[in-house]
Amino acid sequence: MDEYKCEVLIIGAGPAGLCAGVYCGRAGRDTIILEGKGESAITQAKEVQNYLGFESIGGTKLLETFKAHAKSNEKVKLIKGDVISLMVGMGKNMISTRTANITADSIIIATGGGQHKEKVKGEDSLTGYGVSYCALCDGPLYREKVVYMYGSDEEVLEEALILHQMGCIVKIISNIGINEMPEGVKEVQDKEIEIIDNIEVIEVVGNDKGTIEKIICKSTDTDDVIEYDLDCLFILSHIPSNTMFKKAGVELDDKGNIKVDEEQQTNIKGVYAAGDVTGGLFQVAFAVAEGARAGINASKYIRTLPK
Repeated sequence: MDEYKCEVLIIGAGPAGLCAGVYCGRAGRDTIILEGKGESAITQAKEVQNYLGFESIGGTKLLETFKAHAKSNEKVKLIKGDVISLMVGMGKNMISTRTANITADSIIIATGGGQHKEKVKGEDSLTGYGVSYCALCDGPLYREKVVYMYGSDEEVLEEALILHQMGCIVKIISNIGINEMPEGVKEVQDKEIEIIDNIEVIEVVGNDKGTIEKIICKSTDTDDVIEYDLDCLFILSHIPSNTMFKKAGVELDDKGNIKVDEEQQTNIKGVYAAGDVTGGLFQVAFAVAEGARAGINASKYIRTLPK
C-alpha cells in the first residue's frame, strides 16, 4: 500500500474538485486530488454552451482543460483510486483506497451526484457487516470462510485471486458468461475458483444478528431464483460513496445530498463538500463556484491548525 500525507485531500476530479485544487494549490497547500474510477457527469455532455468563455465545447474537452490547469501547480498531485474507507473528525483524517492510505488535515468531498447504478437490495444496511468493496482490506477477516465476488471486469478476477491467496473459500458471481469475461479468467480457473456466470445478485439478506446470511440471485437466462449462503459478499461494480460518508458521520439531507453551510463546510470541522454531491442546480458554473469556495475555506482552516 502506498502512503501519502497532505494538507488537503480532494475526493473527486470533476469541475468542483479540480477548481478546489486550483485554489488550494495557489494558497500553497500540499494537495492531493483523488480521481475515482467513475467518470465525471460532465463527460456525458456532447456540448457545453453555457460556461463562460466557451461558446461551445465538448464536456470531456472542458474537463481535460480543468485537469490540466489543476495539474500545472506543483503543489497539486492527482492520484487514481476510489475511497473504500475513511475516518474523519478525529484530528488527522484517514482515507483508504484499494492501493493507498492517505492522511489529510482537511478534506473536500466533490464526488458528484453519483453514477445512479442499480444497487443490490439490502446492500446499504449490511455494508461493513458482510458486504465489502475491498479484498485487501477485509479479506483477512474471512480466511477459511465462504466469500463471493460480484462483478465481471478484470478487477473482480484480480481480487478473487487475492482472496484465494489469503485462504478464503472464494467464488465469483457474474452477470455475463465466462466467455465474455477478460482474459484473466483462465488464471482464476487454474486456481479452481468457481465461477457462477449469467447470474445477477438481486438481494442481500442478513440474519437476526445484523450480519449477512445469504444472497438471492436470479439467472439472466431463465429468471430462476437461486439462494447462496455466505460469509461475505464483495461488490466491485460500484461504491456507494454517500452511504460511506454518512457512516463516517457526515450529515446528509433527506435526498441523500451532503449538507453544507455557506462556507461549504459539512457538520464536521475541516470537512467540506462541493458540486453535485451537495444537490442544488447541477450546472458546471455552480460546481466550479462551490469548489472555489471550498478550496478557499479549507486553506483558511489549515491556517488555524497548530504547527
